[in-house]
Amino acid sequence: MQFGSESSPGFAIGRVAYLIRTGMSAVLKTAGWPFSPEETQTLISLLDAGRPLSMKELAALMIRDPTTVKRQLDRLVEHQFVQRNASSEDARIVMISLTRRGELKLQKVLPLLDELREVALQGISKSQLDATQDVLREMQNNLSNHLSKD
Repeated sequence: MQFGSESSPGFAIGRVAYLIRTGMSAVLKTAGWPFSPEETQTLISLLDAGRPLSMKELAALMIRDPTTVKRQLDRLVEHQFVQRNASSEDARIVMISLTRRGELKLQKVLPLLDELREVALQGISKSQLDATQDVLREMQNNLSNHLSKD
């Protein structure tokens, strides 16, 4: 089997990810939103979690380096969209939570991002989307397991 960019899921995923990020940047900029797509994804992850997350949990959930997440959080804290608090169980653990201000502001921009998602999914059936998500989750699991062996 010959390796080529057109037959590689990684290349296709990378292209789609680039286009989504570019679209998100444009939507967020037009809306006057002060954060990058990555910072916005951090807020969405906290909203989806529905509870405070430790730095370790948040970085693992987002599959990002903790140092990168910390830099994003510094900006989000500065704008009072998230807050850091010591864990009630272990004061050494920093818990991150979405503030009420952050949640309210995020709720205003989510419909705009949902419009972008609808554009991306035009012509794709629910069964196709479900199958794609299943495949992507399996690929993620396979790669996570493989990389954790190293």
